[in-house]
Amino acid sequence: MIPTKASERESFTLTKVEIEGIPNAHILESDSIDSLLVAPGRHLLGYRRQLAAFTATVTWIDALSAAKELPENLNELCTVTVMAEGCGHNLPGAVGCALDGAHYRGDNWIGVSRFALPNKDGQDYTDFDAKVTYMRVHSVAPVWLMLDTIATGATLIKGLTATFENCKKPKRILLAASCGSIVGTRKVVEFLQSEKIDVHVTFWGAAFGLWNDGTGLPWCHPDTIISGTTRGVTNRQIAGRLFNEIPGFCAVGDCSANFFDVEDAKRVLKEEEYKFSWRLPSL
Repeated sequence: MIPTKASERESFTLTKVEIEGIPNAHILESDSIDSLLVAPGRHLLGYRRQLAAFTATVTWIDALSAAKELPENLNELCTVTVMAEGCGHNLPGAVGCALDGAHYRGDNWIGVSRFALPNKDGQDYTDFDAKVTYMRVHSVAPVWLMLDTIATGATLIKGLTATFENCKKPKRILLAASCGSIVGTRKVVEFLQSEKIDVHVTFWGAAFGLWNDGTGLPWCHPDTIISGTTRGVTNRQIAGRLFNEIPGFCAVGDCSANFFDVEDAKRVLKEEEYKFSWRLPSL
Protein backbone atom coordinates (compact mmCIF):
# COMPACT_ATOMS: atom_id res chain seq x y z
CA MET A 1 0.00 0.00 0.00
CA ILE A 2 1.30 3.48 -0.86
CA PRO A 3 1.13 5.65 2.30
CA THR A 4 -0.74 8.63 0.85
CA LYS A 5 -2.10 9.95 4.19
CA ALA A 6 -0.31 10.74 7.45
CA SER A 7 -2.57 8.23 9.24
CA GLU A 8 -1.27 5.49 6.93
CA ARG A 9 2.42 6.15 7.63
CA GLU A 10 4.49 3.48 9.32
CA SER A 11 6.23 3.98 12.67
CA PHE A 12 10.01 4.31 12.74
CA THR A 13 13.03 4.62 15.01
CA LEU A 14 15.84 7.07 14.31
CA THR A 15 18.98 6.40 16.38
CA LYS A 16 22.05 8.64 16.47
CA VAL A 17 25.27 6.60 16.23
CA GLU A 18 28.91 7.53 16.77
CA ILE A 19 31.01 6.74 13.70
CA GLU A 20 34.49 8.15 13.25
CA GLY A 21 34.64 10.50 10.26
CA ILE A 22 30.82 10.74 9.99
CA PRO A 23 29.90 13.30 12.65
CA ASN A 24 26.14 13.45 12.05
CA ALA A 25 25.13 9.82 11.48
CA HIS A 26 21.84 8.11 12.25
CA ILE A 27 20.29 4.67 11.68
CA LEU A 28 16.65 4.55 10.55
CA GLU A 29 14.56 1.43 11.18
CA SER A 30 11.03 0.55 10.08
CA ASP A 31 8.99 -2.35 8.70
CA SER A 32 9.57 -1.33 5.07
CA ILE A 33 13.34 -1.11 5.59
CA ASP A 34 13.27 -4.57 7.18
CA SER A 35 11.51 -5.91 4.09
CA LEU A 36 14.17 -4.33 1.83
CA LEU A 37 17.24 -5.44 3.77
CA VAL A 38 16.32 -8.52 5.82
CA ALA A 39 13.23 -10.55 4.90
CA PRO A 40 12.34 -11.08 2.12
CA GLY A 41 15.30 -8.80 1.32
CA ARG A 42 16.89 -9.78 -1.97
CA HIS A 43 13.82 -11.85 -2.81
CA LEU A 44 11.68 -8.71 -2.79
CA LEU A 45 11.57 -8.04 -6.52
CA GLY A 46 9.94 -5.90 -9.17
CA TYR A 47 6.92 -3.78 -8.34
CA ARG A 48 6.61 -5.12 -4.77
CA ARG A 49 10.16 -3.94 -4.17
CA GLN A 50 9.41 -0.50 -5.62
CA LEU A 51 6.41 -0.12 -3.31
CA ALA A 52 8.50 -1.00 -0.24
CA ALA A 53 11.28 1.35 -1.38
CA PHE A 54 8.78 4.18 -1.84
CA THR A 55 7.28 3.58 1.61
CA ALA A 56 10.74 3.56 3.19
CA THR A 57 11.60 6.82 1.44
CA VAL A 58 8.43 8.49 2.73
CA THR A 59 9.37 7.24 6.20
CA TRP A 60 12.84 8.77 5.87
CA ILE A 61 11.33 12.17 5.00
CA ASP A 62 8.94 11.79 7.96
CA ALA A 63 11.93 11.06 10.22
CA LEU A 64 13.78 14.15 8.98
CA SER A 65 10.67 16.23 9.56
CA ALA A 66 10.22 14.87 13.10
CA ALA A 67 13.88 15.64 13.84
CA LYS A 68 13.36 19.18 12.48
CA GLU A 69 16.05 18.71 9.84
CA LEU A 70 13.93 20.04 6.96
CA PRO A 71 13.94 23.79 6.29
CA GLU A 72 10.82 25.67 7.38
CA ASN A 73 10.72 27.39 4.00
CA LEU A 74 10.30 24.52 1.53
CA ASN A 75 11.49 26.76 -1.29
CA GLU A 76 14.93 26.17 0.24
CA LEU A 77 14.61 22.41 -0.42
CA CYS A 78 15.21 20.41 -3.61
CA THR A 79 15.80 16.76 -4.43
CA VAL A 80 18.66 15.33 -6.46
CA THR A 81 17.85 11.92 -7.92
CA VAL A 82 20.89 9.73 -8.53
CA MET A 83 20.03 7.18 -11.22
CA ALA A 84 19.20 4.43 -10.98
CA GLU A 85 18.73 3.94 -7.24
CA GLY A 86 16.79 7.17 -6.75
CA CYS A 87 14.46 6.19 -9.60
CA GLY A 88 13.62 2.90 -7.89
CA HIS A 89 12.63 4.82 -4.76
CA ASN A 90 10.79 7.63 -6.60
CA LEU A 91 12.48 10.22 -4.41
CA PRO A 92 10.53 13.29 -5.63
CA GLY A 93 7.23 11.45 -5.36
CA ALA A 94 8.05 10.35 -1.82
CA VAL A 95 8.90 13.91 -0.83
CA GLY A 96 5.61 15.17 -2.26
CA CYS A 97 3.75 12.46 -0.37
CA ALA A 98 5.57 13.08 2.93
CA LEU A 99 5.02 16.83 2.66
CA ASP A 100 1.30 16.24 1.96
CA GLY A 101 1.51 17.83 -1.46
CA ALA A 102 3.25 21.03 -0.35
CA HIS A 103 5.47 22.62 -2.98
CA TYR A 104 9.24 22.44 -2.72
CA ARG A 105 11.85 23.66 -5.21
CA GLY A 106 11.80 20.57 -7.46
CA ASP A 107 13.89 17.63 -8.62
CA ASN A 108 17.26 17.34 -10.36
CA TRP A 109 18.83 14.30 -12.03
CA ILE A 110 22.31 12.80 -12.22
CA GLY A 111 23.10 9.65 -14.23
CA VAL A 112 26.32 7.97 -13.06
CA SER A 113 27.84 4.62 -14.05
CA ARG A 114 30.69 3.08 -12.10
CA PHE A 115 33.53 0.76 -13.08
CA ALA A 116 36.11 -1.22 -11.14
CA LEU A 117 39.73 -0.09 -10.87
CA PRO A 118 42.71 -2.48 -10.88
CA ASN A 119 43.52 -3.77 -7.41
CA LYS A 120 46.70 -2.50 -5.75
CA ASP A 121 48.96 -4.39 -3.38
CA GLY A 122 47.73 -4.22 0.20
CA GLN A 123 44.31 -2.89 -0.78
CA ASP A 124 41.49 -4.07 1.49
CA TYR A 125 38.77 -3.89 -1.15
CA THR A 126 38.24 -3.37 -4.87
CA ASP A 127 37.97 0.35 -5.55
CA PHE A 128 35.75 1.94 -8.19
CA ASP A 129 35.57 5.08 -10.27
CA ALA A 130 32.54 6.40 -12.12
CA LYS A 131 31.45 8.42 -15.14
CA VAL A 132 28.62 10.93 -15.27
CA THR A 133 26.44 10.15 -18.27
CA TYR A 134 23.49 12.51 -17.80
CA MET A 135 22.64 15.57 -15.75
CA ARG A 136 19.67 17.88 -15.34
CA VAL A 137 20.26 20.54 -12.71
CA HIS A 138 17.67 23.31 -12.93
CA SER A 139 15.88 23.39 -9.57
CA VAL A 140 18.68 23.70 -7.04
CA ALA A 141 18.18 25.08 -3.53
CA PRO A 142 20.31 25.61 -0.39
CA VAL A 143 19.27 22.22 1.05
CA TRP A 144 19.48 19.04 -1.05
CA LEU A 145 17.78 15.71 -0.39
CA MET A 146 19.72 12.79 -1.87
CA LEU A 147 19.41 9.00 -1.68
CA ASP A 148 21.71 6.28 -2.95
CA THR A 149 23.28 2.97 -2.08
CA ILE A 150 26.87 3.69 -1.06
CA ALA A 151 29.65 1.11 -1.35
CA THR A 152 33.04 2.70 -2.09
CA GLY A 153 31.44 6.13 -2.52
CA ALA A 154 32.89 6.56 -6.03
CA THR A 155 29.54 6.98 -7.81
CA LEU A 156 28.19 9.63 -5.49
CA ILE A 157 31.43 11.61 -5.28
CA LYS A 158 31.79 11.71 -9.06
CA GLY A 159 28.15 12.76 -9.45
CA LEU A 160 28.46 15.49 -6.82
CA THR A 161 31.72 16.79 -8.31
CA ALA A 162 30.13 17.18 -11.73
CA THR A 163 27.01 18.77 -10.26
CA PHE A 164 28.95 21.37 -8.27
CA GLU A 165 30.69 22.39 -11.50
CA ASN A 166 27.31 23.14 -13.10
CA CYS A 167 25.34 24.89 -10.37
CA LYS A 168 25.59 26.72 -7.09
CA LYS A 169 26.66 24.40 -4.27
CA PRO A 170 24.18 23.78 -1.45
CA LYS A 171 24.74 24.75 2.15
CA ARG A 172 23.52 21.38 3.38
CA ILE A 173 22.83 17.87 2.07
CA LEU A 174 20.41 15.48 3.78
CA LEU A 175 21.67 12.10 2.57
CA ALA A 176 20.03 8.70 2.88
CA ALA A 177 22.27 5.67 2.46
CA SER A 178 19.50 3.21 1.61
CA CYS A 179 22.15 0.50 1.99
CA GLY A 180 25.45 2.15 2.83
CA SER A 181 28.98 1.29 3.89
CA ILE A 182 30.91 3.15 6.55
CA VAL A 183 33.99 3.26 4.28
CA GLY A 184 32.25 4.85 1.30
CA THR A 185 30.05 7.19 3.33
CA ARG A 186 33.10 8.46 5.19
CA LYS A 187 34.67 9.35 1.83
CA VAL A 188 31.52 11.18 0.74
CA VAL A 189 31.40 13.14 4.00
CA GLU A 190 35.09 14.01 3.73
CA PHE A 191 34.51 15.30 0.19
CA LEU A 192 31.52 17.40 1.24
CA GLN A 193 33.40 18.82 4.20
CA SER A 194 36.21 19.84 1.85
CA GLU A 195 33.56 21.74 -0.13
CA LYS A 196 32.33 23.35 3.12
CA ILE A 197 28.94 21.65 2.87
CA ASP A 198 27.18 20.39 5.99
CA VAL A 199 25.85 16.83 5.71
CA HIS A 200 23.32 14.78 7.68
CA VAL A 201 23.56 11.03 6.99
CA THR A 202 20.80 8.50 7.58
CA PHE A 203 21.81 4.85 7.22
CA TRP A 204 18.87 2.54 6.64
CA GLY A 205 18.89 -0.60 8.78
CA ALA A 206 22.60 -0.53 9.64
CA ALA A 207 25.90 1.13 8.77
CA PHE A 208 27.52 -1.69 6.83
CA GLY A 209 31.07 -2.90 6.60
CA LEU A 210 32.41 -3.09 3.03
CA TRP A 211 33.32 -6.51 1.67
CA ASN A 212 36.58 -6.90 -0.27
CA ASP A 213 34.79 -7.05 -3.64
CA GLY A 214 34.07 -3.33 -3.23
CA THR A 215 30.32 -3.84 -3.57
CA GLY A 216 29.19 -6.15 -0.75
CA LEU A 217 27.33 -4.53 2.16
CA PRO A 218 26.85 -7.46 4.57
CA TRP A 219 25.00 -7.68 7.88
CA CYS A 220 27.53 -10.30 8.98
CA HIS A 221 30.62 -8.17 8.30
CA PRO A 222 32.57 -7.52 11.54
CA ASP A 223 32.58 -3.75 10.85
CA THR A 224 28.80 -3.46 10.45
CA ILE A 225 27.22 -1.19 13.08
CA ILE A 226 23.63 -1.69 14.24
CA SER A 227 21.51 0.72 16.26
CA GLY A 228 21.36 -1.30 19.46
CA THR A 229 17.55 -1.32 19.42
CA THR A 230 15.67 -4.59 19.83
CA ARG A 231 14.80 -4.47 16.13
CA GLY A 232 18.43 -3.93 15.13
CA VAL A 233 19.70 -6.81 17.27
CA THR A 234 16.95 -9.09 15.94
CA ASN A 235 17.71 -8.18 12.31
CA ARG A 236 21.39 -8.99 12.82
CA GLN A 237 20.45 -12.38 14.31
CA ILE A 238 18.04 -13.14 11.45
CA ALA A 239 20.67 -12.20 8.87
CA GLY A 240 23.21 -14.44 10.59
CA ARG A 241 20.85 -17.41 10.42
CA LEU A 242 19.87 -16.76 6.80
CA PHE A 243 23.39 -16.24 5.51
CA ASN A 244 25.30 -18.70 7.73
CA GLU A 245 27.28 -15.84 9.32
CA ILE A 246 29.11 -15.40 5.98
CA PRO A 247 30.75 -11.94 6.24
CA GLY A 248 30.58 -11.25 2.49
CA PHE A 249 26.86 -11.58 1.78
CA CYS A 250 25.45 -8.28 0.52
CA ALA A 251 22.22 -7.06 2.11
CA VAL A 252 21.07 -5.63 -1.21
CA GLY A 253 22.19 -6.02 -4.80
CA ASP A 254 21.31 -5.63 -8.46
CA CYS A 255 18.66 -8.32 -8.31
CA SER A 256 16.62 -6.49 -5.69
CA ALA A 257 17.59 -2.86 -6.24
CA ASN A 258 17.76 -2.24 -9.98
CA PHE A 259 17.00 -5.62 -11.53
CA PHE A 260 13.44 -5.52 -12.82
CA ASP A 261 13.51 -8.67 -14.95
CA VAL A 262 12.04 -10.70 -12.13
CA GLU A 263 12.39 -14.17 -13.66
CA ASP A 264 16.04 -13.58 -14.53
CA ALA A 265 16.64 -12.22 -11.02
CA LYS A 266 15.18 -15.41 -9.52
CA ARG A 267 17.59 -17.47 -11.61
CA VAL A 268 20.60 -15.44 -10.42
CA LEU A 269 19.50 -15.67 -6.79
CA LYS A 270 19.03 -19.44 -7.04
CA GLU A 271 22.57 -19.80 -8.41
CA GLU A 272 23.89 -17.72 -5.51
CA GLU A 273 22.05 -19.82 -2.96
CA TYR A 274 23.55 -22.99 -4.38
CA LYS A 275 27.05 -21.53 -4.61
CA PHE A 276 27.21 -20.04 -1.12
CA SER A 277 24.87 -22.40 0.79
CA TRP A 278 22.42 -19.85 2.13
CA ARG A 279 18.65 -19.97 2.07
CA LEU A 280 16.88 -16.69 1.47
CA PRO A 281 13.23 -16.36 2.58
CA SER A 282 10.76 -17.14 -0.19
CA LEU A 283 8.35 -14.58 -1.65
